Amino acid sequence: MTKIKSMMTKVMLGAMTVTTLLATSAGASAATVTTTNTTAPAVRTTVQLDSRPVATIQPMKIHLKRATTKQVASQVQTVVDASALNLDQKHTDSQLK
Repeated sequence: MTKIKSMMTKVMLGAMTVTTLLATSAGASAATVTTTNTTAPAVRTTVQLDSRPVATIQPMKIHLKRATTKQVASQVQTVVDASALNLDQKHTDSQLK
């Protein structure tokens, strides 16, 4: 039971880390992306799905390295700092032009 609890804790910690990193990078890219007034051409696609799709189950093992909460927090903070530094650099560059 403790093995399952430990594994679920690792999975949740990993998911929270990924979510934090994605949210940080999305915020950083949204803050630096300029908008344009050009409109994209319309794209038409057709998707056909089988009435009885074949689903396959592929079990796999995921091997996670042991990491403490402190290590993960430090890595997330490093990424956040790098993202903020990148934003500051781009902002400074745009002011100089």
